[in-house]
Amino acid sequence: MKKVLFALAVAVTIAGAGCKKDNDDNASVSCNLPSTAVPASMVGNWANGYNSSTQLINTYNGQFLGNAWQSGKYFSFSADGKHAEFYYMANAGLTSSTATKVIGTVTFNVQEGSFVFHACQGHYRGWQNGVKTVDRDATAAELANNLTQKYFYSFETTGGITWMQIRFDPAGTPTSFRAVN
Repeated sequence: MKKVLFALAVAVTIAGAGCKKDNDDNASVSCNLPSTAVPASMVGNWANGYNSSTQLINTYNGQFLGNAWQSGKYFSFSADGKHAEFYYMANAGLTSSTATKVIGTVTFNVQEGSFVFHACQGHYRGWQNGVKTVDRDATAAELANNLTQKYFYSFETTGGITWMQIRFDPAGTPTSFRAVN
């Protein structure tokens, strides 16, 4: 569990720094896309992290090299639904990593337990063996067809911690997100 929480902390840190575009226009992005009020229980920041238990060890000197896989996801919702953010970061061992940052709006269907993230701006970054290989904005087609998504949500409380459960379809396997500051 400590490894998962550590990966989550790393993911949130990367979300704040690693996906940030060189200019800070993102703070003032105004999307002219649909938005609705966000349920009070979802306003704020939510993070999910995964850290593989497979550890890579240099068999010649015994040095710990890292984990085989790490990923993190992060949602941020404002109360009015006009300022939403989504980040996704992934590390594949020691050789490659990716980061995606998306800014947009959200519309909620509380009766259905769903929301649509409407992407108005996105940016991709990728590294191979420590060298940046991708650093570009998402195209209009990617914003509309890949980054604009419908999600289904619910909540589960375990051990005194409330988790937001996100699914791509109502019967799908959930991904658990925890509220973060």
